[in-house]
Amino acid sequence: MFTFARKQIQNEFFPEKGHGKLRLSDAKKTIKTFEQTTGDKQRTVDLMLFYVELGVEFTNTYGDIDASFYTNVGNMYEKVVSICDKEEGYYHTFADRLEKVVRDTVDVGWGFHDYLCDCYYSLQWLDDEEDEN
Repeated sequence: MFTFARKQIQNEFFPEKGHGKLRLSDAKKTIKTFEQTTGDKQRTVDLMLFYVELGVEFTNTYGDIDASFYTNVGNMYEKVVSICDKEEGYYHTFADRLEKVVRDTVDVGWGFHDYLCDCYYSLQWLDDEEDEN
């Protein structure tokens, strides 16, 4: 079921044939259905982050989209960060991917990168890592 959900989300951005339709509501519905059906919170967070990663890849591939696209993708990233902020294990599982999303948006407009930075740098676990170094 996880692999099927991932494929459905990917098809909204990068289908095997043609161009992505960017039906973000369909991709979000896939995530919600997966969560309700399986109750698997970690894999649900994985799908949420996958949605964000595909959104970043899409804008880096095709250029600027529009404000609602960035709002949708940014809000999903904020949800993932919020979950990871509450669950240290999730943070450690997804830390590299969370950081990569921010790095990969440096040249994206609409304040998207700044918003993702604000979310990312609000993670309490980052302070703990700095204290250890």
